[in-house]
Amino acid sequence: MQRNFDALGTAAFDVAIIGGGATGAAIALDASLRGLRVALIDKSDFGGATSAGSTKLMHGGLRYLANGEIKLVREGLRERRHWSRIAKHLVHPLAFVLPCYSHQKPSRLTLGLGLSLYDGLAFDRNRGVDPMQKMPGYRSMTVAQTLGLVPDLPPQLTTRNNKEATAEDSQEAKATPKLTAGLLYHDGQMLSPERLCLAMVRSAIAAGAVAVNYAEARDFIVEDNRLIGLQVKDTLSRKSVPLMAALTINATGPWADELMRAGDANQPEKKLLRSKGIHIVTRNLTRGAALAMPIDDEHLFVTPYMGMSLLATTDTKFDAAPDKATVTKGDIDMLLAKANRALPGAKLSAKDVVFAYVGLRPLVADMDDTADTTYGLSRGSEIYDHGQYGGVVGLVSALGGKWTTSRRLAEQVVDLAMRKLDAKPVACRSHVTALECAPRDDLGRFMDKMRARFDKFDTTSIDLMSRLYGRLLPRMMAADARGLSGLKDKLLAARVAFAVSDEMAVTLEDIVLRRLIEGQIGGVSNKQIELIADWLQARLGHSEIEMKRQRKALAAKLAQPK
Repeated sequence: MQRNFDALGTAAFDVAIIGGGATGAAIALDASLRGLRVALIDKSDFGGATSAGSTKLMHGGLRYLANGEIKLVREGLRERRHWSRIAKHLVHPLAFVLPCYSHQKPSRLTLGLGLSLYDGLAFDRNRGVDPMQKMPGYRSMTVAQTLGLVPDLPPQLTTRNNKEATAEDSQEAKATPKLTAGLLYHDGQMLSPERLCLAMVRSAIAAGAVAVNYAEARDFIVEDNRLIGLQVKDTLSRKSVPLMAALTINATGPWADELMRAGDANQPEKKLLRSKGIHIVTRNLTRGAALAMPIDDEHLFVTPYMGMSLLATTDTKFDAAPDKATVTKGDIDMLLAKANRALPGAKLSAKDVVFAYVGLRPLVADMDDTADTTYGLSRGSEIYDHGQYGGVVGLVSALGGKWTTSRRLAEQVVDLAMRKLDAKPVACRSHVTALECAPRDDLGRFMDKMRARFDKFDTTSIDLMSRLYGRLLPRMMAADARGLSGLKDKLLAARVAFAVSDEMAVTLEDIVLRRLIEGQIGGVSNKQIELIADWLQARLGHSEIEMKRQRKALAAKLAQPK
């Protein structure tokens, strides 16, 4: 998988997709599989923004049942199964614990009914999936079993309502909630959303697409109110080429409304409300299971991740420009406070934060929507055909959505594209086509083969590599890692070399945070980062000024806000 910026300007495409996150990559894959000539661009790295800033879950959205969004939940559960089939190495089942406290809402009975409905809507969850991907239905647990999985859960819970109860309040409101049981259910988890997005890009390229990162859409080319192309700037070399396409698809997530305004002089009838969510990687707090716990009017997730725990998430309205979204000290304090309320025995502090990152959820709203909060807003998606509403012809915006349903949104976008291009109807195949790197064998059998083939490495490392690289693992292990011996880690050296030679990594941040996911858990030392930076500069010819910028950018991502 090689980066070729010049290829964008060598031919006219059927579809130009702006935005290389989950939605854009999924559209590129689906359209390419259906025979369309596809160009995919992103102004930074593939999956490097909102798609990376996720809770790393593939889920139906259990809490959406409370909003009555049955259709959205069913769609998510169906898509969860598709992901477990087409990307079996990168998506896996994860057990969730829902603790039940007396005098708490929702009650144990309500939670049980909700989980029964959730299981019912996921009736086909094990149909055609790998043996390692099968998910059982929910079950009840005793207090001892619940604490065995999440030992820091308090036997008694002090809530805000309990603290502030007055003499006029009901006895139930003033009662001290006690842990009475736990409910165990399963959902899906992505080992690495960054690598899953990259896997879709690779698969789209294999199907004929041209995909280029660090390629920014600039001026739109419009003739007689029809968008026929755009100028694309290479943010690395600074040169530009015209990208000509019969149809342009805006898949820029939280930036979508900015692009809508830039490409269409008409006032659109839809807008985005941005919800800011921050996530914290910290020491391990559970024993192999995730915790899902209501906290006041929101919820807390504590999920296992690479031997550590991921705390998620905040949900606050964000009105500034998307590029300005960062993690602040106040964000971290807010999430730590929420976690300490749920797990007071953990006694988490800022010193326990290994890594923190931000993601913006693009929520679709009508132009007259004035919502002050975003937590209860739908995570549904919409497709906005600008020409249909009197705007520029040839521009379609894919709005909203989430990781789990990105493939389905892409399918609907490509259905529309086929009609607008008067193309011969071709059925969608993205839900039944394994990604390029996905093992074709049973995952367990594939991992056994990789252990045997690379028996000089410990099995834990090879198992992880099997999941991260899938059937590309032998190619990765054969990468030319000359110049990286100073890392004193042959596996790490091969991965760094492969990231540049075959995964379009061009910056230090691409490598450390997205190709090597250990960068998110403090698994790459400062000394190793410096060695990688020196090698990258020599390998790609970056200037001293550019490498100084890259080092500074990575350091800012890894540093904790003061």
